[in-house]
Amino acid sequence: GMWTIRRRLRTTRIASLTRDALARALATAPAGDDARGVVLRCALRVDGGTASSTRARREGRVPGVVFAPGSERGTMITVCEREMNAAVRKHTLAGVACEVFDLEVPTTTATGEESGETRRVRALAKQVQMHAYNQMVDNVCFLEVKPETEVKVRVPVATQGEDVSPGVKRGGFVQIMRQTVPVRCRSDSIPKRFLMDVSTLDAGKVIKIGDVTVPEGVKLLDADLNLPLVRIGGRVKSAE
Repeated sequence: GMWTIRRRLRTTRIASLTRDALARALATAPAGDDARGVVLRCALRVDGGTASSTRARREGRVPGVVFAPGSERGTMITVCEREMNAAVRKHTLAGVACEVFDLEVPTTTATGEESGETRRVRALAKQVQMHAYNQMVDNVCFLEVKPETEVKVRVPVATQGEDVSPGVKRGGFVQIMRQTVPVRCRSDSIPKRFLMDVSTLDAGKVIKIGDVTVPEGVKLLDADLNLPLVRIGGRVKSAE
């Protein structure tokens, strides 16, 4: 009846408002926010030998290690191969270095036995090695970080506006000269990517590294900011 219709309309409006609020929250969430961390459940490794790593891979696990800042001795772990590969596919190999991982690492007792509890470790994947043939993650090295920890990362470069670029319309193509740009920033402020607008880029014009707009607290580490970052390549028709 009419009451049912009104209830459905009210429910629809509430759901719409909830989606809008969620969208605004995601849009304004700072880079590297804990809520966006990729959760990986870890298991401890007894040793770091080849046999141990081979056994882990056979069981669908990726061998890895977690280093604490300033420590040369890390905690040997394994993570789920499916979960780690999914993270690389979602964020790309370059982009995954800018993601904060929430590692659930088992704790141990004084005798070295697992206590049955876990601790949450906030970490960056500083080194991800891929298998030479099947392009699956072969091993991974994590660095434990706090939100305020200053880190050096390489941020991926992407472009937008190719469909209206004068240089592209004349037969050229967008060429990214540098796939990543090194920066220094807090681990809770890592940019996910630098999106460069090429909508007005014509043949013979370039976007330089120094043209990148970085958020507050992020510092470009390239020594020469005049190096080209994006250009229009290929043969282009002369302007009419």
